[in-house]
Amino acid sequence: MNLTEAVKEFADRLSDELSPAMGGESGGSLARLIDSVARAGVDDRELLVLMAELTRLLNLTTTALAGVSEAAARSGLPTRKRVRSVVDLLKGLGHSPAAAHRLARVGGVAATLPSLSRQARAGGVSVEHVDAVGRGIAFVEKRIPLDSAAREDLARRLTVQETPADVARRARELALEWAPELDESDPDSVPVAENSELNEMSLAVGADGRISATLDVDVLTGEELSAALDRLCRPVPLPDGSPDPRAVGRRRADAFGQIVRSFLSGRDRPSSGGVLPHVTLVVPSRTEERVTGRRSEAEQRVSSLGYTGPVSSATVGLVLCDAAVRRIVVDGESVPLDVGREQRLVTAGIRRALEVRDRGCAFPGCGRPVGWTDAHHCIPWSQGGETSLDNSVLLCRMHHTLIHQSGWEVFIGHDRYPWFREPADTDQPHRPRRELRSNARRTLTSAPAAA
Repeated sequence: MNLTEAVKEFADRLSDELSPAMGGESGGSLARLIDSVARAGVDDRELLVLMAELTRLLNLTTTALAGVSEAAARSGLPTRKRVRSVVDLLKGLGHSPAAAHRLARVGGVAATLPSLSRQARAGGVSVEHVDAVGRGIAFVEKRIPLDSAAREDLARRLTVQETPADVARRARELALEWAPELDESDPDSVPVAENSELNEMSLAVGADGRISATLDVDVLTGEELSAALDRLCRPVPLPDGSPDPRAVGRRRADAFGQIVRSFLSGRDRPSSGGVLPHVTLVVPSRTEERVTGRRSEAEQRVSSLGYTGPVSSATVGLVLCDAAVRRIVVDGESVPLDVGREQRLVTAGIRRALEVRDRGCAFPGCGRPVGWTDAHHCIPWSQGGETSLDNSVLLCRMHHTLIHQSGWEVFIGHDRYPWFREPADTDQPHRPRRELRSNARRTLTSAPAAA
């Protein structure tokens, strides 16, 4: 029996043990154990032993897969299969992008860490741990030259850490501890904290479509970022005077988004092919209904953003309110049918008039500066609303999102100023909804004459 047949037979045997009972068959013994109610104090030892051995098995199989992936990369298999790398081969087999990249990294680093590789091949170390150690060594090596003995010593120090996060933290500590003293007589000597060549940033799209980012920058860039975030991170009281409910992390993320939007609004920023869209919105076309009376496949699909994928209709409305949008209509096969011209839905003249009228975010109790605001259509553009002073209002991004995703409403009153209508009270559905003036026109009374 060759190696491939042995691995296949092992996988088939494990699959049989995991097969549930069906019909007259009793099912696999492992499936019966999983499906049964554990007897407290009786099955403890068997469950713990199985967990330990299956963990070892998982470590063995993932380590083996990393090694086989590296062998496939060396042999040129990705090129023969007309894909860019072994990562694409792994993704084609059903691995997530993050797992595929991790397996490729582990396969590449295994040869340079012989002692750690021996532990992994015995099933004593997970592939995630090996990957964390490899990345930790790479982190230190960017800052300090390491010979083979130093690499092995560093690998030993990192391997004993309990989790991948602990490995990363220990690597940072050792990089600082081992950093050579700065030679102040050498004009080219740069402290690690001030070395911009070590800067790096990663962006990853999660399974739910959210974006996670990691950032490692020099001290000067970090100081500039902190200065940019500082004023934007400050809490803003609610209309009734209660404290800002957002946690510090949420306020920091909102501030970072405001910095990005301010940059995208500038006409002097770098362009791509001479165009300056904030976002690219891909919209499925509306095709005729089939004879069956059901909507076509294209109609059942949702709009998506160019970089980050599918979005809800609420986010589509938010994007269309006040962004330079490149709108692309596609058919059922995602082939572009019509590319709309880039445009700002609110002209410079209307924007200036809004700034004079609203004097910042118009939401009651907010008043963020005009530079932080979007122009929102009271009657949505998609529903026939005009781009005019009498159909627009300035809102900061937090309250702009609130208007699109909650029961709050904004409208232009008879006085040609914005008014806000609070959401309906679910506990008192017959209670009238209060109408509040914009922030710039707050008064101490709600009497109509005060307007």
